[in-house]
Amino acid sequence: MAQDSEAQVRWLTTAVVAATGALWGLTPLAFLITGDLFRALLAVVLLGGLLVVYARIVARHIAGTSQGPHRARTFLLFAVVVYGAIPFQGSVWVYTPLIVATAGLLLLPFRYGIGVLLVVAAAEYPLTFASPIAVPPLERSAGVLVAAVVAAGIVHYARFVRELRELRVALAEMAVDQDRLRLAGQLHDLLGQTLTSITLKTELALALVGVDRKRAAEELEGTIAIAVEARDEIGDVVAAKRSLNLGAELSAAVALIELTGADCDLRLGFKEIDEEIGDALGWMVREAATNIVRHSDARRCLIDLDKLDGRIRLLVRNDGARPETGSRSGSGLAGLRRRVERLGGSLEAEATGECGFEVRVWLPAVHDRESGHG
Repeated sequence: MAQDSEAQVRWLTTAVVAATGALWGLTPLAFLITGDLFRALLAVVLLGGLLVVYARIVARHIAGTSQGPHRARTFLLFAVVVYGAIPFQGSVWVYTPLIVATAGLLLLPFRYGIGVLLVVAAAEYPLTFASPIAVPPLERSAGVLVAAVVAAGIVHYARFVRELRELRVALAEMAVDQDRLRLAGQLHDLLGQTLTSITLKTELALALVGVDRKRAAEELEGTIAIAVEARDEIGDVVAAKRSLNLGAELSAAVALIELTGADCDLRLGFKEIDEEIGDALGWMVREAATNIVRHSDARRCLIDLDKLDGRIRLLVRNDGARPETGSRSGSGLAGLRRRVERLGGSLEAEATGECGFEVRVWLPAVHDRESGHG
């Protein structure tokens, strides 16, 4: 989870900083268009340095970490560089104070950030009169204010996207674990009562050995009966766990995958299926969906169940496999492969393309219970 969060912070920061850099790059471009190479180079140096600092601010904000004890000094750096360069850079530089306003919104407490935003917008009014470009003062002030709010809003939105994706992954993993916790609870309740009864009867039998051997034997027989009954009850619980409804598993898999924000396309080519084959396919679908949630960054998934040439084919594909997917999910798939082979089928799992991964299962349409094959 931590590695996934760091990766999301990196690519969200890269996207925001790239867009910001393209916007800031319009200023040196304007100098180049007017033929002022010196001011263009100075603008590249000043804005490039500020962009490096801004990238760090954006990364911390998206990650939800503190901007550090020197955030006020960082904000002053933006203000000094931007406003200090106005006498040298001239009218083309007049729009750059929006950088100061954006930095204030990201670095300072909310009320101070709003105050800085209003001051910067108001300061644009007198700067307009010093510019030879005929733009209404109110229009320029409003433009700087709106641009700064939009720039800060993009960073806030990126943070919201990161938090939402982490929440979806957490909910998906909770859904995966819920069934295991339920089974563990059932076994705990069952074994807790059974082991207590066995302990009491065994202690009683030991106490009666030297007093009443016949009564002690009866207690031991009762202990054995309890143990046999517990074994049968555990078998019933495990059998219920192993018996899956394929339709319910398909619906649950789609819901689980879509909890992560991915799109899942479910395609069904038939309606009737052998019970034993359906149970096996249910486990395949569950394991494949679990692997997608835990070991991929998929945006699109496909679950395709069809009947071809008298055999059942299950195809589960996603487009976001991580490099370690094969090693992490290998043990689960190995167990499923053995079960598929016992039913006379085959299972293949492999990477496809740069980031794709798919699982293909072939099973007989009808299970032969005498031979164990279709």
